[in-house]
Amino acid sequence: MYDNIRFHLDEDYPDQLPPENAATHIGMYWQWAAQTGLVNPVWQTVPETAADFAAMASGKISGRHFLLKHMDGALTADDFTELGQRFTEFYYTDEEDGYGAFMEDYVLALDTPSLGGLYHVKNTPETFAKLTPVFQTAFEKWKSSLKAEK
Repeated sequence: MYDNIRFHLDEDYPDQLPPENAATHIGMYWQWAAQTGLVNPVWQTVPETAADFAAMASGKISGRHFLLKHMDGALTADDFTELGQRFTEFYYTDEEDGYGAFMEDYVLALDTPSLGGLYHVKNTPETFAKLTPVFQTAFEKWKSSLKAEK
């Protein structure tokens, strides 16, 4: 499992925030991955999720909304294509800290300390628009490194 809202709702979670804020960062990554074609196609074809997937991919609903409604707040390897798994493994996870460059990019791009912390990020299209080029740049850089290895 790459991430789960439950990992964040512990004793350190701010009391004044709604619990769904703990899934904002997960949803932002999920929505970007969906728009980039890195997610398991089952999400867009299964009748229970197809309409919401299309709405998320077009920006009508957030990745967080989809994640909480259909995915129990969790991102797992099964949610991604093979390429999506490989990139998420590289970008999202870190053996020592649990989070890799993804979290560093997220914090820097949004300046989360100035907002009050990671969980204070607003779940808005504007926030997603700030993160999309950051995630895309990381993905393109990673893909280029794979080509260089060949």
